Amino acid sequence: MSKSNQFNRRQFLQASGAILGASMLSPMSWAAAKTDVIVIGAGLSGLYAADLLEQAGLSVKVLEGRDRIGGRLHTLNEVPGAPEAGGQTIGPNYGRMIYVAAKNGVPLHNVNFMLGNEPVRQIIHAGGQRILPTEWATAPQNPFPEAYKSVLPDRLLNTVMGMPPFDASNAWLNPEFAKLDYPVADLFKAKGINQASIDIAGISNNYGPRLEEASLLFLHRNNAIVMQSMRTPGGLKMANGGNQRVPEAMARNLKGDVRLNSVVSKIAKAGANYTVTCADGSEHSAKYVIAAVPFATLRNVDIQVPLPAIQQEAIQQLAYGKVYQAHFAVETPFWEGKGFLPNVWSDSVIERVFASDPSNVGRITNLTVWINGKGADMIAQLSQKEAEAKIIKSFYEALPEAKGAVRFVKTYTWTNQAMSKGSFAVWHPGQLARYANTMALPADNLHFAGEHTAQWGSGMEGALESGERAANEIIAKISA
Repeated sequence: MSKSNQFNRRQFLQASGAILGASMLSPMSWAAAKTDVIVIGAGLSGLYAADLLEQAGLSVKVLEGRDRIGGRLHTLNEVPGAPEAGGQTIGPNYGRMIYVAAKNGVPLHNVNFMLGNEPVRQIIHAGGQRILPTEWATAPQNPFPEAYKSVLPDRLLNTVMGMPPFDASNAWLNPEFAKLDYPVADLFKAKGINQASIDIAGISNNYGPRLEEASLLFLHRNNAIVMQSMRTPGGLKMANGGNQRVPEAMARNLKGDVRLNSVVSKIAKAGANYTVTCADGSEHSAKYVIAAVPFATLRNVDIQVPLPAIQQEAIQQLAYGKVYQAHFAVETPFWEGKGFLPNVWSDSVIERVFASDPSNVGRITNLTVWINGKGADMIAQLSQKEAEAKIIKSFYEALPEAKGAVRFVKTYTWTNQAMSKGSFAVWHPGQLARYANTMALPADNLHFAGEHTAQWGSGMEGALESGERAANEIIAKISA
């Protein structure tokens, strides 16, 4: 084991510019140190579980396969403006996230989505032509049935779905709603909506490669969370300096060690304890283990612990979202005086462009191309050079005024990340009723966390909810 792979609290402080007051643990002392709980994954769920367990008096070691803290919170510090590759905003209903940020000394700021004074907030780019929202209803590129002609492309999905049939964000687990666990595309077809319209609606769907593979119940659940956010005062927020600053502060404030570059390859029962083996050959022992990683990653771990068949199936089958991003830095506000802001919905390669101010400077500094599903899959199959060329060409076709006014910086895709293999859990039709109530149950002293196991929240809040649940499961055992 190389010393470069060891990462404890003091070393984190040193990396942040603080003074290192003690020498690094040697491999021998690391292995010999008593640990009550091993947490696999240094994202929000794993770090929050570790924090709660330490507060309960337990010793915790965190193993993280990446070379950084944060999991699917990843601020692109190398891009001007420091946009987010992962979790974007903190909802006012994200109570745990707001608390954790405050507890760890990370300030939050409100997100301003109304930057700029141009009257058109988003333009449409369809069939190679620019279309203003007021022109869409009569545009020849509009394939919608007459009843939906006036609905903008990015709003068709929610318009057809209607309001969620429940208010509580955990109601999706009630058996009475299992009947809604069918493909969203089937709802469109039942309403007489053609395939071209279904394909257009799918561009705005973050939850599945196509609407044929997206669960209506799952989308209703996500919309219920959005509605809850809209009813909660406070507005959307981001962390000062980037959302990744929150998990970094959480790791910094843990008493136990956080070891990076520790890719877990095996979990095995060894008497009363568990042995967690990493790809570098190191072994770590504890009475309890929390697997706080996506199932897409966990399915590559040799779990030598008896699991119920349905849980094994869920680990192998649960899908994850496909997202491919391209980041542009704004150097000149080319849209000013043109009557529109540089937000785009497109039926081309780029799909959507979002204008933002991630560093809270009071003006648009970043444009992010956001490609979902099958579009992301297509781009991900290309070489890096080919992907960049295709995206940049399509970007300037939609926004020719941007030439010379913005600078392409980089692309980012979650699909090709070994430690996540996707953005967030995506429930295919039929999977909710089959897996949701059982897949996160502990197997002896092996516990599970991660946003995919949350019942109330999604995203960051769901991750924290799941870490809290897993920690409480262990605390309940030792308190019995």
